[in-house]
Parts: sequence; structure tokens; C-alpha cells
Amino acid sequence: CAERAGLPGWTAPVSDTLALARALYPGEKNYRLKTLTQKFAVELVHHHRALADAEATAKVFLRMFAELKARGITNLLALNSLAGKAEAVRTRPFHVTLLVRNQQGLRNLYELVSLSHTRYLYRTPRIPRSELVRLRAGLLLGTACQQGELVQAYLRGKSREELEEIARFYDFIELQPVSHYENLVREQLLQSVQSVREMHRQLTDMGKQLGIPVVATGDAHYLHPAHAIYREVFLHAQQSPDPVWQPPLHLRTTDEMLAEFAHLGEDAYAVVVTQTQALAADIEEVKPIPEELFTPVIDGADEEIRRLAYSKAERLYGRPLPDLVAERLDKELRAIIQNGYAVIYLIAHKLVTKSLSDGYLVGSRGSVGSSLVATMTDITEVNPLPPHYVCPQCQFSEFIRDGSVGSGFDLPARDCPRCGTALHKDGQDIPFETFMGFNGDKVPDIDLNFSGEYQPRAHRYTEELFGKDHVFRAGTISAVAEKTAYGYVRKFAEERGLLLRNAEMERLVRGCTGIKRTTGQHPGGQVVVPHYKSIYDFTPVQYPADDKTAGTLTTHFDYHSGLENCLLKLDILGHDDPTVIRMLQDLTGVDPRSIPLDDPKVLALFSGTESLGVTPEEIRSATGTYAIPEFGTRFVRQMLEDTRPTTFSELVRISGLSHGTDVWLNNAQDLIRNGVASLSEVICARDDIMVYLIYKGLEPARAFKIMESIRKGKGVSDEDAAYMRQFGVTEWYID
Repeated sequence: CAERAGLPGWTAPVSDTLALARALYPGEKNYRLKTLTQKFAVELVHHHRALADAEATAKVFLRMFAELKARGITNLLALNSLAGKAEAVRTRPFHVTLLVRNQQGLRNLYELVSLSHTRYLYRTPRIPRSELVRLRAGLLLGTACQQGELVQAYLRGKSREELEEIARFYDFIELQPVSHYENLVREQLLQSVQSVREMHRQLTDMGKQLGIPVVATGDAHYLHPAHAIYREVFLHAQQSPDPVWQPPLHLRTTDEMLAEFAHLGEDAYAVVVTQTQALAADIEEVKPIPEELFTPVIDGADEEIRRLAYSKAERLYGRPLPDLVAERLDKELRAIIQNGYAVIYLIAHKLVTKSLSDGYLVGSRGSVGSSLVATMTDITEVNPLPPHYVCPQCQFSEFIRDGSVGSGFDLPARDCPRCGTALHKDGQDIPFETFMGFNGDKVPDIDLNFSGEYQPRAHRYTEELFGKDHVFRAGTISAVAEKTAYGYVRKFAEERGLLLRNAEMERLVRGCTGIKRTTGQHPGGQVVVPHYKSIYDFTPVQYPADDKTAGTLTTHFDYHSGLENCLLKLDILGHDDPTVIRMLQDLTGVDPRSIPLDDPKVLALFSGTESLGVTPEEIRSATGTYAIPEFGTRFVRQMLEDTRPTTFSELVRISGLSHGTDVWLNNAQDLIRNGVASLSEVICARDDIMVYLIYKGLEPARAFKIMESIRKGKGVSDEDAAYMRQFGVTEWYID
């Protein structure tokens, strides 16, 4: 029209074009002119857009040429080398199902999960097809749900040939129940539910033609239909307040699945039963996490630990060693070396001695104090032998073995009967079984408190010892707490306009409590993978809470979900106390290791305020322990008032009583207040049970079994109670 009017390239509104058309086609009916002009206007617009798009494309192309020239790329071969570096994470993703066929497939799956949570993490984890192809061995690939590549291609109207090409990439084609596709009908991507059934039939025929199994899958997200409400609550908490339609994603029975796919006629049974069973039969048994322990290898670790332990023991107790010391060392070393744990001790020894050489004390925590080998290799400052005297000059020693003294620090001062030197007092009377079990086969868990400002250096030193690719932070998984779940449910009810009874609120809160909320990292736990294994043999890795700025990688699985049985974890914790002690040492010039632990004025702080030179009224406390870690809280100060401790062993017992549920309250506190037992008699820590029962005459193995039953929350069996009564164990103790 414009060309005939001599106006090339002319564009105008439809009204102007209509006037022009009337002039060019006199006598033409108006409705015909309108149809023509609308058609011409659309074509002109499209023509204009095509010109603009071509121009923009050319400009981008020229800009890319300039950038390639700057990079020194002058031919197609060099240009193709950039293909693998494209930002695949920003392309449109599809869902895929990965099934593990064998142990090799499991290892590849763990690497794929790791890559998706680290290198290719973009809003959500995703996997480039190139990586999927590279690590496909041992895996079966399924087409997944409506978000999968095959169904999406079907919805976009791809030809049969194109759909077949896509399907050939997969090992099996998945069909979900018809109700899962209802949103496609509502969004007018499919005409009706009948269109969904037709899609099922076409995909089933395609699978037959290509020889690819077609299987019916439920895409289950929860067990029972009634559980759908919990998923709604969580989706509501994460998304907009507008209700989001969700298909019924419960686990269906075989009969229910057969009913869902009845429209496939004779193929229904094959899709639901025959081909799913064939697919399952193709999958071997695999172990998600190995059951055996894989410790790092350090050449000569066994001999080195034995040498270190005996060297210090002989330096302290003389040569030959006292029988008690020699027997304990020999028993521990045999268990440690036979079970392959010497390397764990050697690593801990190296970490502690490195910190000490850098001027920072290290505090041991937990049951490592029950190992004499740990004491003799400088891993812990706690001596687990019975309370005893030892001469620093001539190595004279005397052990108190009747259980009458709780701690060697509480022994009265004495001079050496041989040389007159003031005797050193030590020994806390802790059985080795507490640490490594009665057979010495329990994986030792060595927890160390480093100075908070030294902790990063200790972590880096671990990486230096084993390599950065073999040291990872222990991962944790946080669940939704009851209070958080209550907030979710209340918000859900308010914004949906629901009036829920208290009982229904409680039911929904319980259903939402304990669900995974986020991931994190252990405050100091480092998992060490031996050099002959890969982390992918045990677990995937990720950033804590998928935060790429974290700078550390953690295990994808919670460490306590089985990893503790196959990988060594070093607890390199940061703590304020070693830092404060170091600062006090710098300020005063006093070596903290030279301070006596039986100073009467220090012990008096725990039962009064006189040694501070103040009255209880002046500081509003009956004890002088405000500034002592773990003894300054109102709860523990009340315990001190109830017990009035005067010895070091009693302070240790109070520390035991103040940790844990129903250890002091509703238990030991009532026994002491009612005069049933004294502080030295009540159970303060699990070690107390075994030590007390052995002193009563019980068989050590049976005493250990009873202690472990209590520790695991199983209580005392009637058989054990009757056995303890035979040795005069009192009823209040059994209760």
C-alpha cells in the first residue's frame, strides 16, 4: 500500500493507513478495506521489528568480534574451546530423575550433587547436561514430571521426530497420574483432561517404538493424602500468601496406580507393574555410606605413638614403670593400634603441640581425658590414673586405689619419703572404657578447645597435613522447631482466613515440627578423608546453607547420620578460655601451668565470698564465682549454695550435675536436700556409674554395660537391678 503511494518504509497508525487505502482503492467496501489495512499494518510492524532485530543482532555480533579479538581468538577452533565455559546455570533448567544402579553410580551421583551445590549453584542447584553425560556411568536417567524436558517439548508442540530425539537421551520415560497435570489444563497449555490421557498414550507408544521402558511414577512428596496440608503450610511460608495449587503427591498403592492409568488399556499393567519391577531388578544393592572406618595414613604412626607415650610416662614415673601405669598403657596402646586409631592420636598430638609451641594452651573436653595415652602424648592435661603422689625428682609414686579420694588434687601435701622433694599430686580415676568402649573398638572422639583467635590457624594446619581436597567441615541439618512451626501454622491460618481450633493447630504444628529447615556446619568439626579415597565415596559436599560466600565446604549429609562410623572427625573448637588465660599470662608473667589446683583461697570462692574480701550482700551472691566460666549463672550458684563444695573433685561433680536434663533438678538436688546422699555419692557423670559399681565388686564388663544402658537412655533392666542388689547397691542409687 505504501509502495503504491510512493512512500517506501512509511509506517503509520491504522486510521491513517485506512484513509490511504480508500484513496488507492476507490469504491471498495469499508469492511474489506479495514481487513486489508489491519493486515498491512501488522505486516509493516513485523517488517519493522525484523529490521530492528537484525540491526541489533549485527551490532551484538560486531561487539563480540571485538571482544574475541581482544582475547586473541581468531578462528573457529579457538572459539569452540569457550563452549564449556558458558554460564549453563543461567539457562532454563529441566527436572530429571536419577536412579543409582550400583556403587559406581552412587559415587557419580554424589559428585553431581556436589557440583550442583557448588560450581553450578544459581538460586537453586542444577547440573549441566555435559556433566551428566560425563558422570552417567552407573546411573539411570528418567524424564521426571511435567517440568521434565520431554513433557515440556510435547507442550511446546515439538514434532514426533524431535520428541523421539529427546527421549533417546533417557533410560526410562515417566508418566504421572492424570491429576498431576490438572494445572496444565487450567493454564490452557492442554485443552482438557482427555488431552493428558492422549499425551500418556503417545509417550507410551513412543517408548515401545524406541525400546525405552515406560513406567508410572507417583512423584510422591509425602505418605498419606492427609499430609498434604503440611506441605501447603510450608509452601505458604516460603511463597506469596495467595494459595498455590498443588497436585495430590501422596504415595499411591498399586491398585490406585492401576486405576490412574486405566486409560492405557492393555498397557496399564505393564506401565504400573511389569516395567517398574524390571527397572528395580536392574538396580544392585548399594550402601549410601560405608560401614567400615577409613582413617588417614601416616607412615610410622603406631611406633610414634608408642614411643611418645612410653617416653613421657618413664620421664614422670621412672623406669621400669609402676605396674599400674605399665598395664594401663599396654592395654590402651593395644586397643588403639589394633583398631587403627594411632593415626587419630598422632594428628591430635601434632595439633596440640603446634598450638602450645605458638603460645596458646589447648583444653581437652569430653571423654578423651579417660585415655592415659592421650595424657602421655600431650593431647589432654587430664590424668585418668587413680589419685596418686609422684616425685618430680626421683619418680617415687604412691597410688590411692580404694576409691576414698575423688581427685589427686585433693590429696594433702606431702614430701617425698626418698629425697624430701615436695610430691606432685595428680590422677582423676577415670576408666579407659568411657572413651573407646569395653573392647577398645569405639571410634575415639577427640574434642579440643583451642583459643578462638587460634582456631583458624589450627584448621589451616589440618589442611596442610592432609591437603585441602581431603579436609571438609562437618555438615549439620537444622530442623523446624516447635515454636517456628507454630508461627508457620498461625500465619497460614490468618492469611487463608481459617478459624482453627486449638486441637487442629496442635496437630498441624506437630506435623510441621522436625522437618528439615536449613543446613549448617559444626562449630569446629573437620572431616578428614584419607588420601586413597575421595569425599564422593562417602558424601556429597556443599556450602553451608547454600551460601557461596561462606568460603568453606561442608558434608552434604549430617555427620551424625553415619559418617562418624566411616570418617575421622577432628573437633577443633574455638573457646574464649584459652584466649583469656593467654592474656592473663601476658599481663602477669605467671605460667598458668604452674598454678596449684588446691589453693584454699581459690576453693573458698565456691562456698563463700570471704577470700574476695567482700560480703555476700555487697555483691548480691553467696559465692564468689561470678567471673568463673560455667559457675557464674544463677542456676549453678544455687547449686553451690546447696552443696557448699570444698574440694576439686566436688567442683568436677558440680560441673557434671549442671549439664544435662534431670541430672540435678528433680534428681540429685532432692537426694542431697533430703539427706539421702551426699554430693560425693550422687551420680554426676556417666563415669561415676562404672567406677562406683566396679568398687562395689561388680564384674567390669557388666558395670560398663549398665553405664552404657543409662547413657543411651534405656534405663536399668530388672535383671541388672537384681544383679546390683547382690553387691549391696542401695535402692536410691538404682532408682
